[in-house]
Amino acid sequence: MLRFTIILALLISPIQAEDRLVSDLPLPDGYVRSKFDKHSYSHWLQNAPLKRDKTIALFDGRQYEEGSNWYRIAAVLDFPLLFDQDLEQCADFAMRLWAEFHAATSQLDRLYLYHYDGTKNRLKGGESGYRNFLRLAMANSNSYSIKTGAKKLQPSELRPGDMFVQNKNGGIGHVSVIVDSATSKSPGEPDLYRVGFSFMPAQEFHIEEASTHNGWFTKDGFERLLEQRLGSLGKPVLRRF
Repeated sequence: MLRFTIILALLISPIQAEDRLVSDLPLPDGYVRSKFDKHSYSHWLQNAPLKRDKTIALFDGRQYEEGSNWYRIAAVLDFPLLFDQDLEQCADFAMRLWAEFHAATSQLDRLYLYHYDGTKNRLKGGESGYRNFLRLAMANSNSYSIKTGAKKLQPSELRPGDMFVQNKNGGIGHVSVIVDSATSKSPGEPDLYRVGFSFMPAQEFHIEEASTHNGWFTKDGFERLLEQRLGSLGKPVLRRF
């Protein structure tokens, strides 16, 4: 029996070794990963699971593969889409991650999202109402709701979980979410961030790869990327749930 157990462990361990987290993505030279309270949303995002490949699944069964679109994919979060409808777009996936954190940490009694006008929309019914709460929130609120309702931030406050929100007037916009951050060992160097998003049509959340700093963005660098790709959606503002 002991021999069988050892053999089984050897067969299983290589599969487990391939499992990756956001915090497994390599740091740039001279930087250290920012640390947060282990019960915080920031810490939870840093330890969110990654898919083993860089394939992004869409709601209708299609897939984006690395190099097949204008993304530069560093990794894809391992959170399969919940719905077979065009619901989990950029703002919706930001809400999804916030909700998943509350579910994973047994805090559904504290979960809120936003009504369209930015007023808080609190979960009622606990776990039994969770999925329908998410579906309705995704169908009836968007980037404007987050821009209007979420907390405004200063650049010096940025941490995982915070969002770059673009929306001019309530129509189409975009939301990107910071999932990791790092600080330099050398004074005067900028903080760096791993940032990702879902998009249209509804699709899994990927982490974008920067062209410098070993794939990490400065705040200004990510805002330049948004201006180049999605500048028509408005100047990004910083928000936090």
